Amino acid sequence: MSGQSAQAPWSFLGPNNDGGAAPPGPEVPALPVIKDITVSPDKIVAVADVIEEQARALERKITEHIGALSVPPPADDIVSQESADVWNTVISGGEDSYRNRVLAYVRGLQNLADQLRAAGRRYASDDEDNAAAIRDAGGR
Repeated sequence: MSGQSAQAPWSFLGPNNDGGAAPPGPEVPALPVIKDITVSPDKIVAVADVIEEQARALERKITEHIGALSVPPPADDIVSQESADVWNTVISGGEDSYRNRVLAYVRGLQNLADQLRAAGRRYASDDEDNAAAIRDAGGR
């Protein structure tokens, strides 16, 4: 040996850690506390309106500008023609085209807006039912 003491493989844990008790670990965060959430049905409908408005705007943009992304073949050779055809298919013509992906995203946003409106109606109905139950219980 060269006079140096061999270090244990766990020496990276810090000085004077000779394999005894493990050093204290990081503090574990506390679990979040469950709280009541107040849901305002009219706010849910307002969010649905914003989402639907943005979906319509996106659909208008893609419809207006998709033609500008199509390219004619730059020359009459086979490579130019095939390249342009493939590009146009990827952008707007194929089943899995970018245009169809964006339109599927728009449909998803519209579905989300519909789901939010339905949730707003359910919350409003539940609120009315709960209020009626409280009135009935208080009247006895």
